[in-house]
This record gives sequence, C-alpha cells and structure tokens, in this order.
Amino acid sequence: MATRIIAFVFLGLFLAFVAVMASVTFFVRDPLPIVGPNQQLVLETNKITPPRRAEIAVDGEYKVLLTVTPLDEADRLRLRFTDSDDIPLVQQGEAAEAQFTRTGRWELVLVSGGAEEVLAFVLRD
Repeated sequence: MATRIIAFVFLGLFLAFVAVMASVTFFVRDPLPIVGPNQQLVLETNKITPPRRAEIAVDGEYKVLLTVTPLDEADRLRLRFTDSDDIPLVQQGEAAEAQFTRTGRWELVLVSGGAEEVLAFVLRD
C-alpha cells in the first residue's frame, strides 16, 4: 500500500512538472525577433496605416543597412538601444546606414502621419 502511495505522489509531481512546462507558452507573449551578424530581419508596422516594412541587414562588423518601404511616406526614422539615445543614421539613397554599439534589445522607431510605432528586436552575438 505504501509503495502505491509513493508511486502516485511521484506520478502527481511528474504530471505537475509537465503541466507547468507546457503552460509556459501561455505566459510568453509575442517573443521579440532576433537578428545576428550576417543576417537580415524584416519587421512590419501595425499601428501605422498603410503598413510600413522595415528590412534590417546586419553585416559581420555589426553595421546595419536599414530600408523602409515606402520610405517617402515615413516622416522620421530612429534607431536606438532600449531606453537610450538614438544612434546616428546616415542616409544613402533609399536606405540608411548605422553602426550598432552593443548587443541586446534595440528599437526601431517609425513616425508617419502623426502616428509613432516602436518595433523592438534583439541583436545577438
């Protein structure tokens, strides 16, 4: 009888562990997209209409080439480390170029038609 009780206790603990691990997906909302060196990331706006598409291409030296389409309708474009100052963007035709200063969570801020949207992403090693 005692071995059955011990077995049921272990079974209950195991099922509780499985339930907790399976429920993690309900607590994590929208995970941030991740980009690294020699990779490209595509972000789209939700609040700004018509939607803008931002393409972020990172080279091996953490230089970024940023393209927003349609660019002619975007009033302002900023790139910053989370809750930090903007990094300078150098306009090159229809694209902008910048140098990432560190890895971590970054924000691309688009302002168009009075609406502002922050698109967050993670830069990894």
